Amino acid sequence: MPWYLWMLLGAVVYIGLSYYLTESLIALKPKPPETCSWCSSASGHTVTGHSYATCRGPVDAHLAEERRRADQKFRQDRRTENAQQQAAATELERARQAGRLRMLQIGTITTRTGPRGNQIHVSGWAFDSLSGPYSGPSNGTLQSYSGTGAPEKTCGWTIQELHAVAHGGACQCDVVRLARYAQR
Repeated sequence: MPWYLWMLLGAVVYIGLSYYLTESLIALKPKPPETCSWCSSASGHTVTGHSYATCRGPVDAHLAEERRRADQKFRQDRRTENAQQQAAATELERARQAGRLRMLQIGTITTRTGPRGNQIHVSGWAFDSLSGPYSGPSNGTLQSYSGTGAPEKTCGWTIQELHAVAHGGACQCDVVRLARYAQR
């Protein structure tokens, strides 16, 4: 083989060997530690050991934000629901008070123990059956009420209101205690 081919072969081997050794030395050189840009910006310090791609911080922050939004939506929904329930209860109370019959005779309210437990008996009350929100002038027609339970369905007066009228104000008798649990 001629001398120039040996030279060419030597140059190719030299270049290949130097390239291989350079890459090997670069691979052996320690890499700078990975830094996480999200952790660094969140803490104000350089954070090493992981990169942004493997960081849990942005994922956790996103999940926390989603939880915060869900909690806020839940609280807002509860406030809206409570406001609607309160408005409905207020409207029912207004309708009940507007539908009250005029009281003509004061009766009695007593408590009794019966087969179903404690009961409140309302008796001797008389109301003007033509009074109320959709009636004309009163003619004194009586609608008497006697029974147990909730008189507001028939005459518009609650047990507590009738109790206050019958006893002349607030007192601490059994009617007050049982009226809290009266079925409507």
